[in-house]
Amino acid sequence: MSIGNRVMRELGDAMRTGAVRVFDAEYNDGFNAAASICLEVLSDAIDGLVARMKSGDYLSDQEQALFSRLTELRAEMDERLRNAFEPEPAGDTLP
Repeated sequence: MSIGNRVMRELGDAMRTGAVRVFDAEYNDGFNAAASICLEVLSDAIDGLVARMKSGDYLSDQEQALFSRLTELRAEMDERLRNAFEPEPAGDTLP
């Protein structure tokens, strides 16, 4: 293979690698933005109920159940979203 072909191949590989990195960064940014929006929606609903409790209002049984479930959902979503980018354990790391 001539040096010119080799340089062109290496340059092409470098450009593909760079393009993949840019795409991955854009995808990750979009994922993070969407995840933040989802958690903010739950947090806003929870914060509204907390504000009512702090002001001295009592929550109905239904609102208390809603508050409890929203809190559980936010914690579960947060954990799953954080784990979404963790790599799967490799087979070699198992005992």
